[in-house]
Amino acid sequence: MLARLPRFTPLLACLVLALVAPAAVADDLSYGYIPAPGPTENPAILITPNRTVSSLYITIDAGSKHIETTKKNLAEGVQVRIEWPRDTKVTHADVFLRATYTDGSVTENTVPIDYTFRGQLSVDLSHASADISAKTVTVNVSAQVTQADIIAYGAHKAELDRSTIPLSAGPGTITVPFVGDPAEVVILDVTLRTDSAYAGFTYSPWFLDIPHEDVLFASDSAEITADQVYKLTATLAQLNDVVDKYGEMVPVKLYIAGCTDTVGDAGHNSELSARRADAIARWLRGSGFNYPVYTYGFGESLLAIPTGDGEDNSANRRALYMVGANPPPAGSGVPAVGWRQVK
Repeated sequence: MLARLPRFTPLLACLVLALVAPAAVADDLSYGYIPAPGPTENPAILITPNRTVSSLYITIDAGSKHIETTKKNLAEGVQVRIEWPRDTKVTHADVFLRATYTDGSVTENTVPIDYTFRGQLSVDLSHASADISAKTVTVNVSAQVTQADIIAYGAHKAELDRSTIPLSAGPGTITVPFVGDPAEVVILDVTLRTDSAYAGFTYSPWFLDIPHEDVLFASDSAEITADQVYKLTATLAQLNDVVDKYGEMVPVKLYIAGCTDTVGDAGHNSELSARRADAIARWLRGSGFNYPVYTYGFGESLLAIPTGDGEDNSANRRALYMVGANPPPAGSGVPAVGWRQVK
């Protein structure tokens, strides 16, 4: 004859492991379960006999899966783990236990279990960007993020600031505030956390606008004449100083933006400004600047001094030299464009 079902009380704390939720304790069986199986972990119930069991019969119904198994000769206090196949669409299982003890007595228990699956957290930096004025970095993540631990480093990897920021964002594109003075921050070391996982990445919002004297080109020409070379020689010296200071921390890249005034056809001005930026890039590469160089011809779309159409203004016939680990960020005054690398 089956024994009367025992009264249930809370599971003893000493039987609860990390990531194991208490289910119940009977006079003769204690058991818990895995409330949030990890990315490669199966759902499971953990059973600990409080006295020796000669036979433990178990059935598990989880979605369309039905599992039956029998464990023999379980010693008192020895935990048994019973798993069932992982199916992320199924988060409930009904477990039936029938324990037969060495004295012939029998207990039966039905245990309903609800659980959720922990997803891996990954960060996609393929379209990462920074906004200097807003002091944010935008990345894509695979799961909801609840917290960001951020350390900002400056030149020579001196720590500038650190902070823990609560978030509730993702999956998908998220915006992470960063700490430190944007003018000094070279590297951001970010750890994103969910309730059960974390992932780290580094990103450089670092951006320098290199002051320089503009090369003067003849009308409708992209040729650098001999009397203009000294200007590029001075720029090259500044670039080498930047590499010496930051080159061990970040991949230094040079971005050259060509600009014109509003005289002439806008399409032609875009093409002319691109050729002039390319000419400067080739001179620097040929003179020993062995780092990636990117150019873009903005034509008359990036005026230093706004003018009407057809106005000859030398201040608008210029090139911008910008250095960073990534393209010029939002807030830099330069729009996002398809920069072209000079080979």
